[in-house]
Amino acid sequence: MGPYQAVCHHLNQIHPLTEEAWSDLEKLMQPLSLQRNEFLLQEGSRAQDCFFLLEGVVRVFYNKEGNEYNKTFFIPGMFPTPLTALLTEAPSTLSFQALTACQLVRFSYQSFRALFQTHRCLESVFLAIMEHIWIQKEKHDIRMVTNDATTNYLLFREDYPDLENQIPQYHIASYLGITPIQLSRIRAQLGQKG
Repeated sequence: MGPYQAVCHHLNQIHPLTEEAWSDLEKLMQPLSLQRNEFLLQEGSRAQDCFFLLEGVVRVFYNKEGNEYNKTFFIPGMFPTPLTALLTEAPSTLSFQALTACQLVRFSYQSFRALFQTHRCLESVFLAIMEHIWIQKEKHDIRMVTNDATTNYLLFREDYPDLENQIPQYHIASYLGITPIQLSRIRAQLGQKG
């Protein structure tokens, strides 16, 4: 399955696309490769594109007083897209960085939106993706303030299977809002190495 077919397959699982809609969307797509630590988008930049991650891991973080705080991770099959920056047309307050080598597909957000008039199924896909993102964000925000660190670590492992074997532990600790030492203690209590 080629990169564009992987996107089509994923979108079809969200909401069925007509062949015509897919054909028009595919014309907008471009491949994109990132090396480890390369930025997809940096804080202060303006976003114009949507992205679909085929391979690799992307982290999203914000910077406060020189400290980086991981907000979320994107793994294959997800859309590491700066939605707030796209929708508000304001500079991004977040940075998107590859933690591993990444293969993505990119397409212009404005060109994608323009297809909604012709292909209502694309608008339905977009709405379904936005609803899913909103639900996941709300669940995550509630978890982070109501659960203890061990519970959040176990939920992280469910949400991102095998990710902890691909990225440095300090990134996971930052995501969980704890120190790397606290994460090591949690892992030790659960009988894990590290």
